[in-house]
Amino acid sequence: LGFVRAERRAAEPAVPLALLRGRAVATALLAGSAASTGFFGLVFLYSLFFQQAQGNSALETGLLFLPMTSLIAATNVVSGRLTARYGARRPMLAGQVLATAGSLFLLLATGPGTSSVALAFALVPLALGCALTVPALTTLMMEAVPAARAGVAAGVLNAARQNMAGLATAVFGSLVAGGFASGTRASLAVTAVVFAGAALATYRLPKADTHGTAPAPAGRS
Repeated sequence: LGFVRAERRAAEPAVPLALLRGRAVATALLAGSAASTGFFGLVFLYSLFFQQAQGNSALETGLLFLPMTSLIAATNVVSGRLTARYGARRPMLAGQVLATAGSLFLLLATGPGTSSVALAFALVPLALGCALTVPALTTLMMEAVPAARAGVAAGVLNAARQNMAGLATAVFGSLVAGGFASGTRASLAVTAVVFAGAALATYRLPKADTHGTAPAPAGRS
């Protein structure tokens, strides 16, 4: 709130608040925040779960994330091509629906009787959903602002994503500190709700406003 007040009063604000009022920009920020919440929050959560709840070493835990991380780069490329052909809305929506379903699947699958390897593969749908979403939302953001403001828009998007990654880590950490099983379930439920909200916002985007001519460079989820 303090930042917003300062920007409103500034003669030359670092972030022109009018830039953030468009539906496409707001949706891109929401989608980026959701992707960071889900991806980075759950990497943190399952790093703890694999080691503290299932007794894996740090090395084994790192290897358990390979099925998820090894597919992200290829999915980013696919997302860029889909965005170039169909616009940002379709790959964003597909990614968010997949991530929502992945969160709910993890909520059902995660438990003391589930093997670490099974959980490692259960993480894949959520990661693929994030990887489909991020290049498309970046394109949506860049096409929704004037070229002269592209640098500012990119900075705002990255700041939002980084802040949400940190917030998700803090919130999920506090939830599991109150009880590992209940905290894990609560974290997954929060993740599913966040992705579902982003999917709804993306679905409500006007279709005509989400067709671009070229995708943004694919980046990491």
